[in-house]
Amino acid sequence: MKTTPTTQRYIDLPAIGKKVPLCAYVAAIKAAKANPTKTFKTGLTCWWPCSGAEIVGQFMAGMNDRINAGVSYSARGVA
Repeated sequence: MKTTPTTQRYIDLPAIGKKVPLCAYVAAIKAAKANPTKTFKTGLTCWWPCSGAEIVGQFMAGMNDRINAGVSYSARGVA
């Protein structure tokens, strides 16, 4: 059977000037949800330390923005 190449999806985090793979982004969100009182090195929308609860709040706000922006599938972050 022939395998097809997969495309890697990235999430752009302008606050820290990096693009991170979607799998790393999801793992970080899960870690923040599991540890709401832990302080993480940076947030999703800021460069300073944030708690897990703050990161989950930033994630929810970003998700709401993406849903309401109405970006077409072809314009999403596929690298």
